[in-house]
Formats: sequence, C-alpha cells, structure tokens
Amino acid sequence: MSQDVDTSQIGQKDGLEIYRINKFKLEEVPKEDYGQFYSGDSYVVLYTKYKGACNIHFWLGEKTSIDEMGTAAIKSQQIDEFHGGMPVQYREVQFHESPLFLSYFPNGIRYLDGGVESGYNIVEDPLKDFKPRLYHCKGKRNVRWYQVECKKESLNLGDVFVLDLGRTVYVWMPPASGRLEKIKGMMCAKEIADKERHGEAQVKILDSDWDKDEEFWSHFGGLSSAKNVKRAMNDDQDYWRKISDKVTLYKVSDESGDMKVMKIQGPAKQTELNTKDAFILDAATGGIFVWIGKECSAIERISALQMGEKFLKLQMLPPWTQVTRVMEGAETMSFMQWFEEWDEEKQRKCFVPQLFQVSNASGKLVIEEIANFTQENLDGDDVMILDALHSIYVWVGAGADPKEKEGAQETAKKYLKQDTHPRHKDTTIETIYQGKETPTFKKFFPKWDDQLFQSGNRSVEKMRKLLFH
Repeated sequence: MSQDVDTSQIGQKDGLEIYRINKFKLEEVPKEDYGQFYSGDSYVVLYTKYKGACNIHFWLGEKTSIDEMGTAAIKSQQIDEFHGGMPVQYREVQFHESPLFLSYFPNGIRYLDGGVESGYNIVEDPLKDFKPRLYHCKGKRNVRWYQVECKKESLNLGDVFVLDLGRTVYVWMPPASGRLEKIKGMMCAKEIADKERHGEAQVKILDSDWDKDEEFWSHFGGLSSAKNVKRAMNDDQDYWRKISDKVTLYKVSDESGDMKVMKIQGPAKQTELNTKDAFILDAATGGIFVWIGKECSAIERISALQMGEKFLKLQMLPPWTQVTRVMEGAETMSFMQWFEEWDEEKQRKCFVPQLFQVSNASGKLVIEEIANFTQENLDGDDVMILDALHSIYVWVGAGADPKEKEGAQETAKKYLKQDTHPRHKDTTIETIYQGKETPTFKKFFPKWDDQLFQSGNRSVEKMRKLLFH
C-alpha cells in the first residue's frame, strides 16, 4: 500500500517534482519516469524556481476517474496553502498541456495506456512477455509522444514513430518527416534505452532505410507494407494555438455554490480588479485566468480552479481549455499581458518576450509557443516570431519554405491583427534572417552562439553521433 507524501515537504528544493494520485494519496514518481504520464491517472507536478516561487500543475489523464481528479485538485490546494497561497496553479488536460508545462520536458512527454494499476509493478523480468509499443511523435518543439495501435494503419510518411520491442527500440524516420522530429525521436528512444532498460536495449535508427528493415516491418505485415503507408497527415496544427476572439473580464462569485458571472464592459483594466472579489479573465486563445483578491472569502480562495471549470461549462468552452489561478500581488506576466492598462513599472519589469513557430502556408495562421526558449529553438526550416510587445521580430530560417520566406512580413502583420494583446499602435515589425541576427535580437536569448547555425552543426547525423557514439 502506498504511503501518502507529506505535502509540507513538497517544494522545499529547486527543480521539478512529480507525484501520481494512488488511492487518494500522493505517490512520488521516480525521476527516471519523469515525462511519462498514464492516461488513466492524475498527477501533481511542482516546479520550484527558488524557495517561495513555484508553479503547481495538476495533470488530468484522458481516462482518469472523477475521484482522482478531485484528489489531485485537493492535494494541489494543500501544497498551495503550505506555501502561503502564492504559487500559480495550473490545470493541465492530456493532449492540451500548456507550453510552460511542456517546457519542463525537453525530450517531450509520453502518454502510456492504463493507470495506476498497470504502472510501477515490480516484476522479476520486466521484459518477459513484453508487448511491442508504438509511439507517435506530434509537434516539433512542444513534443507529445502518444501510444497508438501497433499496426500499419497507424504509420504515416510525415511523422516520426518509435517502436519499442523491449530489448530493441526503433526510431522510424520516413522521408517527409522533419529534422527536429527526427532528433526528438532519437532522444526519446535513448531515454527509453537508458532510463527504462538501464542501457541494455539497442537503439536502431531507420532513416534512408526506412522501408528496408525486415524486423521492423515484421510487426506491420512484412516489407511489402512499406509501399502502402499513408502520406503525411499534416495535422500538427491541431496541437497549435489558434488566434481568435477578444479578451473579456468577468466578476464572479461562487460562495453559495451557484456561480454568478458579471461581464465587465470594455477592455480589461487593472483598475477593475477589486481586492474583495474574484475575477475571471477569458483570454481566448490564452485560456482563462481566475484572479483571487486578497480579501476574498476562504471558500473562493480554495475553490478558484473549480470556479474556472464551472465557468467553462457556463460559457460552453472546451473542457480542455487552460485554467490558471493567480493571486493578487503575485500576478504573472502571462496574466498581466492581457490587460490594456496595468501598472507600467511592474509590467515592464515582469515582461517576458514570447517565441512562436508560425505557419501561414495553408492561408490560415497557426502558431506554436515555445516557453523558456533558447537559441536552440530557432530552427533553420522555419519562420519564427519573437514578440517583444512593442516590437515584433520575424526570424526567417535559411531552409524555410520559399512561400513563407516571401510572406514573412505579411505573416507578422496577420499575427498582429489577430492577436489580442494590448499594445501600442506603432508596434514595429522587423525581419531577421538566419545568420544576420542583430545585437538587439540576440539580447532576448539567455545566451547566443554565432557558431550554432554553421552548416552541419545541428544536422540529424551529427545529433545521431552525439547521442549514440
């Protein structure tokens, strides 16, 4: 029987901590299993920057039970109270995690079938009677690995797949898959081999020989099946943020259990927030934020995220919409940025530029935010937008699609037109080409290496050698 973790001991050290809900208790997840999430379970994930500054995420699997969901919320609240009620709380739903949550896992997150009953069981030989597992890679930077049926119909020529056979782990990289997906696939396979198999599994990379390996294809009906694999799906945009709608502020009350919502007319302003009340900011594509004033009732302080969930139902918003709780006096930039008026000094000090991968090839602008970004996130195959609030930088990779290169300025204008952030009307747009970055642009990154973009430095082959030789 699992021992419940003392919530007062959580968040006492810097870095990442992950706990899984098991029979109404918190069960610590071993570090070697970080990044793996069972679809039938709920988790509490804590990231501590330094003592007193932490983010609490509770993650809800697609098939988790109502009891586990409730326990995850209660445990998150207990941790929050121990830290003085100041941490930022996030509700994460499988397949729709926030960029911040995904940034904790550089190699991506992996979804596993089943739940607490199927995980962490101690057996003499974990590879005895091992059943093959096939993982599908979705996303280029915010990567999700989810388990799919091990059959030919699950494959497509545009995405990377990992076939886990226990003692052998294949990375299948078909011709239409991209450089970043291939690198992430190799990193995922290495993680399985090193952490789960303790270095005893062999990793095999199928790149130019994607249609020639007999052992791999024996699990999909034989070599002849390679000729019938479907073409690229091109549906990554389902995982990308879509820009639409306007930001709206609501005053809310839920003390009686019957939620009352009053819309605040006009653009969101800091002066509308009252310390005695709770407010919900509907940031459209940015999710919803529940703001709790310092003089709110104890019930409203404790049930902030539940209020957010009720609001989703009232407004008929998707149940997976991001819900974040912020406390008065501890507002994050991700919250303040949506207000037309906010204390300028505080906003200026807190402002954090945002980096997005953008695509306008289909005529519909789709973007993917990269949280905690570095220079490594700039990929030569893409067009990126660095949003510095009153300056927009369009970074054009050397190998980007010719149409997207040509339309970079128009893409930035479209981004500005559809974006809901309050900003100056004279916001500037500047195009930056790979290898010709300006000193001002470079300053937005934690560090900058002029040699990074040199030919071959970040090739799939070089990464393969670094990882496996």
